[in-house]
Amino acid sequence: MADRLGKSFVTGPELQETLSQYGLFAHKQDVYLFVRRYDKDADGRLQFTDFCDAFMPLERELAHDLKLREGFHSRSGFCKQSYF
Repeated sequence: MADRLGKSFVTGPELQETLSQYGLFAHKQDVYLFVRRYDKDADGRLQFTDFCDAFMPLERELAHDLKLREGFHSRSGFCKQSYF
């Protein structure tokens, strides 16, 4: 949703814009800190894997279960507004 151009990464400003489109108005500094915390290669961009790591549980069992779960977007009739 945040990577609208299909670049395989998202920047802080893109993430902030996406959040605001869903009514989540994060402070610029908070978004910057989030990107800085999870950006593994420190290039100022979050790759898909960086983004996933940010929300993956630290407990191995829970992380495994979450990885096996089917994504909501893969079901027919998916509507972003239902989840955000």
